[in-house]
Amino acid sequence: MTNLLKAGLGLLLMLALVLLVNAGVIGANWRWDDSQILLHSHQYSFWQDFTRPEVWQQFSPANLTPWLIFSFEVDMILFGLNPTLFYLHQLLAIAAAAFMLYSCLRLWCLPVFAAAGAALFVLGLPTMLVAEQLMTRHYIEGLVFALVAVYAFVLYLRTAKLWTVLLALLMYALAVTAKEVYVPLPALLVLLPEADWRRRIKASIAFFALTLCYALWRGYMLDSFSGGYVSSSEYLSPAFMGDVIASFATFPALLAGSWWPLLVVLVVGLWLAYAIGQRRVPWRALLIAALVLLPLIPLVRSPGIMLADRYLLLPWTLLSFSLAWCADRVIVAMDQRRHNAMLAGHSTTANAGSGKGAGALSAAPWLVVPLVIVITLMHAVPTRGTVADIGTEFDVQADFLWRHDDSRAFVPSANVLPSYWFVTGLTDLKQRISGDGSPLPVVDDIYLAELDVSQLFTYDAECQCMRDMSDDIAARLTGFAQRLRPDAPLSLQYSYQRGYFSWQFGPAQEGSYHVVSDTLGVLPLPPAGQLRVTLADNAPFYLRYTSPEGWITYSEPHRVVRDGAAVEWSRNQN
Repeated sequence: MTNLLKAGLGLLLMLALVLLVNAGVIGANWRWDDSQILLHSHQYSFWQDFTRPEVWQQFSPANLTPWLIFSFEVDMILFGLNPTLFYLHQLLAIAAAAFMLYSCLRLWCLPVFAAAGAALFVLGLPTMLVAEQLMTRHYIEGLVFALVAVYAFVLYLRTAKLWTVLLALLMYALAVTAKEVYVPLPALLVLLPEADWRRRIKASIAFFALTLCYALWRGYMLDSFSGGYVSSSEYLSPAFMGDVIASFATFPALLAGSWWPLLVVLVVGLWLAYAIGQRRVPWRALLIAALVLLPLIPLVRSPGIMLADRYLLLPWTLLSFSLAWCADRVIVAMDQRRHNAMLAGHSTTANAGSGKGAGALSAAPWLVVPLVIVITLMHAVPTRGTVADIGTEFDVQADFLWRHDDSRAFVPSANVLPSYWFVTGLTDLKQRISGDGSPLPVVDDIYLAELDVSQLFTYDAECQCMRDMSDDIAARLTGFAQRLRPDAPLSLQYSYQRGYFSWQFGPAQEGSYHVVSDTLGVLPLPPAGQLRVTLADNAPFYLRYTSPEGWITYSEPHRVVRDGAAVEWSRNQN
């Protein structure tokens, strides 16, 4: 069997596993940020997102990921607005990443361990959740590019063929246009267990030069060299570093749920076996882990890492690789020791190694990856089910928006409201493509009181469908009026400067504050803070305060003005 045929067969096997695990997404609709990506792809040519800051920053002022727009635009050209084929593309990308992970492991490991590492990657919660969310396409395709770069770089070290290093450079360039988490790749290449230090450093010089070019491009496109949604001035503060440590400490539980102690024992135990066998600290692995975790630091406070989703895809890939690689190294070392003992004529030692205790010890490395697969599946399957149910909310409401006109209104579900630009993106896209209107979203009862609505619908989780609640409008408005205290004390200060929205609400410190807008949605915010965020210029909003007792009050209408003067407003302040 030729190498090309073997590669094709391996890719097909990975695709079969990915389809088996994620078959449920084939019937999914647009979700989360998909509509805004589609809208942006429809409005602009992809090359503008690579070259024009004013175009890209309309989509995101905090991150530079133009490959995402390009990937969606390719799908739109090939498939139109058929989400099923978009999801098939997503699953193919996951299969390609799994195959490249297998290929990279095969550079150093036995086929059985390489296959186990790739299977662990596919069956992990981060990979399953990436399959559920088209908006994470750039994470998985960036991973494919990064793994190809690693593979080609090792081939260059082994063969000195120019085309291999050129391929690696091209793949690295594509990876960093997909997602910033792949920027530290050149440092990882220096740490690979291949050739000597001098050759690795010399071969990686061009990659570091490309990193410098990326930094200049990023500074031009974003007017900033850092990423994330909070000010970079916070990164070195003791409080922020404490938040980082606390967040990173939750990763095992995010990946394995209540089974996380067993996961930690298995991972640490395997690496201890490796360290004892090699008689050295695995500093190389520790440095690589630090490189992978470093880009996650800006995300700790906002939006926060609360789920093992796209943010943990790269750490999960590293864990899958490291467990397979480490198990292989431990087995090879054990076999080598037995072989050396036999060559030295130590038959007694060799025979002693065949006892039950030694046999169990020899089998342990073979069992680590299968046990981790079982552990992660017990947590991943139900968690993926919960996320898929939330995805269904988007599916149903996307279908409702696309099929009906503005003679109807609807109340966006609780999981859609925090991602409200999904609604505005889909309605704008529909208007641009067909010229038709869409059902009016009622994000808060204050808008229901202002609108003349006769047909009102809402999402029903029991039937996973839109339910007609037109008969409940009068009762809903009555309840709203009973909770409303229009003269209660309330104050706000806010500004929107250079992409940062800063605010301070008062006077109450207990209860909850929400920015309520038929353009921005309903945004829960603490009494004070600052966020790096894209907001529609001149977007109208109310500030809503909900007391611990349940009554509510609203500010006067305000507008978010990009780079406008700071606004202060108050009512009945003592």
